[in-house]
Amino acid sequence: MRILREWLQRLRGSLGAGRADVDLEQELRFHLEMAADDARRRGMNSGDARRAARLGAGGPSQAFDALRDQRGVPWLDDFARDVRHGLRSLRRTPLFTAVALVTLALGIGANTAIFSLVSSVLLAPLAYPNPARLMILTPDAAQGGSLTTLSYPEYEEFREVNQSFAQVGAFTIGSTNTGGGGGSWAGEVNLTAGDRPLRVRSAGVDHHLLGVLGVRPLHGRFFAPGETDAMSARPGLGGPPLAILSYELWQTAFGGEPVVGQTVHVDGRPHDVIGIMPPGVDLMDAQPEIWLPLGVHPVIRRIRTSHLLTVVGRLKEGAAPEAARAELNALLEDWGERTGATGHLPTREPSRARDHALRLEPLRTAIVGGASRVIWVLQAAVALVLLIACANLANLVTARAESRRREFAVRAALGAGRGRLFRQTGTEGLLLSFAGGALGLWLAHLGVRALVLSYPDSLPRTGDVAVDVRVLLFALGLSMGAGLLFGLAPVARAQTRNLVVASRESGRGGGRHGVRGALVTAEVALAVMLVLVAGLLLRTMYNLTHADPGFDRSQLMTFSITLPRATSYEGGRAQVYVRLLAGLREAPGVQAATAMSDLPLSRFVQGYATSVGNEPPADGGTIETVEYYQFVMAGYFETMGIPIVAGRGFQPSDTISLERVALVNETLADRLWPGRDPVGQRLQPNLRASMGTSTNPWHTVIGVAKDVREGGVDRPAGSELYLFAEQPAPRLDGTHGPWQASAPPTMHVVLRTGLPPAALSQAIEHAVREVDPAVPVVRLRDMESVFAQSVRRPRLLAQLLGAFAALALLLAATGTYGVLAYLTTERRREIGIRMALGAARSSVIAHFMRRGLRFALPGVALGLAGALGLSRLLAAFLFGVQPTDPATIATVVLTISLVAAAASWLPAWRASRLDPLAVLRAE
Repeated sequence: MRILREWLQRLRGSLGAGRADVDLEQELRFHLEMAADDARRRGMNSGDARRAARLGAGGPSQAFDALRDQRGVPWLDDFARDVRHGLRSLRRTPLFTAVALVTLALGIGANTAIFSLVSSVLLAPLAYPNPARLMILTPDAAQGGSLTTLSYPEYEEFREVNQSFAQVGAFTIGSTNTGGGGGSWAGEVNLTAGDRPLRVRSAGVDHHLLGVLGVRPLHGRFFAPGETDAMSARPGLGGPPLAILSYELWQTAFGGEPVVGQTVHVDGRPHDVIGIMPPGVDLMDAQPEIWLPLGVHPVIRRIRTSHLLTVVGRLKEGAAPEAARAELNALLEDWGERTGATGHLPTREPSRARDHALRLEPLRTAIVGGASRVIWVLQAAVALVLLIACANLANLVTARAESRRREFAVRAALGAGRGRLFRQTGTEGLLLSFAGGALGLWLAHLGVRALVLSYPDSLPRTGDVAVDVRVLLFALGLSMGAGLLFGLAPVARAQTRNLVVASRESGRGGGRHGVRGALVTAEVALAVMLVLVAGLLLRTMYNLTHADPGFDRSQLMTFSITLPRATSYEGGRAQVYVRLLAGLREAPGVQAATAMSDLPLSRFVQGYATSVGNEPPADGGTIETVEYYQFVMAGYFETMGIPIVAGRGFQPSDTISLERVALVNETLADRLWPGRDPVGQRLQPNLRASMGTSTNPWHTVIGVAKDVREGGVDRPAGSELYLFAEQPAPRLDGTHGPWQASAPPTMHVVLRTGLPPAALSQAIEHAVREVDPAVPVVRLRDMESVFAQSVRRPRLLAQLLGAFAALALLLAATGTYGVLAYLTTERRREIGIRMALGAARSSVIAHFMRRGLRFALPGVALGLAGALGLSRLLAAFLFGVQPTDPATIATVVLTISLVAAAASWLPAWRASRLDPLAVLRAE
């Protein structure tokens, strides 16, 4: 019995049991005594009987676990014990725990942050009922054209003949100069709330659109049938004076007070507020704050070439998008026959730049646009970072497993089964991975907030980006995957059954270095791919920032104002701008001042149909599509620094001339009059679409200006026609009486000055108040800010990928350093013997440097091959640089080789500093 008591005492000491375990110990003693009594009855002596009972029960741990299982002790007790053991184990290795936590947090945090973009921007449905049934109808121009809107006749014809849509509606959001009806609804409007003039985003909609979207008013009502179609009593002022406020504007500008039935002033004209939108209602990611009637002018309703409407439809129940597309294609085959229309018609296969087809796509796809490619590239990049982090973690886990081989062997020899070891090490892995996941989730939350604040307009739907349930599940999945890696690798690598072998292999790497070296090679290969892509995008960003936009953007300042259409100004709007510019030119520090209808670098293609005089095109047509119209004030080309390459610019004498004059850019001149002198040629601009006039006067070309990249420095310049806003234009009623000024309501003022915007803000506000105290100054900034806004998405991609590449490079360097540091620790005795026998320190350094580079250089080669294999996917994101750019590749290879060499040198140097006598004495 003494031996049995000692055996049970060892059991109690090894397990440290509580009250429940004491009861189990008593039951186990009872079973052992019964087994010993049974053996004695079979003729064994007392010593042999007790030995047979112990052998039948197995080891202490196995017997205790078996009895616990029979008693049905909750598994939660085992888990709690494993958690305590795991916490103690991790606390004993603080350096390993800290490095693993940081690596996990960075990898999971980066992936979770970018997946938040994927979830909110690409995967989340739009905030409408049944959003999957919403489709958008857009033009598809030939020869690289980029029309984005339909004409009013096309919209009406499609509404009548289509059979796939239950409802079809139209709206417009854009520059005030692209609207055909001259309404105050286009893009932004001046809103007077109390005594405060505000500049708010607006949308012009017809009553069909609100039914298409399926939203319901929070308060009041929406537009009734006919209210958005009718014009106001004064032609050119848009639809009836009604307005619907967004919930957000209602809260911020009116404090949530009852406003339905009250009057607000929109561009100086009173509007009755008839309703309040529900919270969060958006329209094409434009976030309109006020919704106004469309109110297209009757003249514009008949012009097929005036593209101004965006058309959205809701599919009927049971109608598939593919069926709707097939119906549209059939309609395009004989549009004229089905609708009775003639002239400018959409066609199935457009062959000329002024022709266009129509196409249907999901509304969400149209909103996201090209941003989806950017987001998926970012997700792929952080996935590479996660793979590198996993390779680093695998190296850490493998090294730790090798250091615990003797521990696992001893525990196995004492009776612990492989399942028991898996459970304990798995618990350690789960503790570490979930702690790293929680830290990564916190970093992701901070990263998402920083991303939205730093790049608010770079991606669509950024207002919806958040760490939601889908993102939490994603982070949980990453954490569980990391937990499996931590938990399974140590036991899988350990020879837990052979204590002798484990003891002999302690301190010797054997074939395990091949696995760790392969992991380093994989890390370097992935890092090369990411760094090379980031390098190409940084080169792209450099090329964009140094590209010639066609004008001199240095020392330029800009702001915009909108003159209310309802206000009658003496001499017309042009004279208001003339007086404003005269006052600004007198301000201290202002060298020159002018104004234009649209700022360059971020314009949408307008696509105006323009008649060409003199010799018509060879196919007999007389209409050409001009991408951009620009209305400018005096001194425009001089202030902007745009060279005149032929003829002359606008002069003061042109303001009193009855002959209308215009300038064209080089692209339009080459398109219309190749090989001929453009000066003296005649054009008939579509002023009815751009200015709301009812006649189209002929203009004589007096000069050719250098191309300006209106749509962005990464896009072709496009054709452009310059019109002198200070020249008079025909009356809207079509009479032939005195002419009135033709300046658009909204103009962008540009000042050439060496002063910052803040230094001139008071002088600007004073000058604007002098012409109209109710007009606010909007977006005062320098032209460098305008330029930065135009390249915001390439900048986002380059900066984030640059950060991910730096992180990948750091992880790869850490992995290389870790392998060599562990290798030198294992080979201390060998190094000491070699140095005692006369080996030079330089030879030791060279030996370990070669080992490190032997891991890294194959990774460089594999990474280059992988990056070049992705070259086709990269081409769409590059500007001024090829995916196989030799300079970028050479720079990346040199950089990573130097980083790998530096990571290899430090442990090599430490190995060379070992004292041979101290090492041999320790051994």
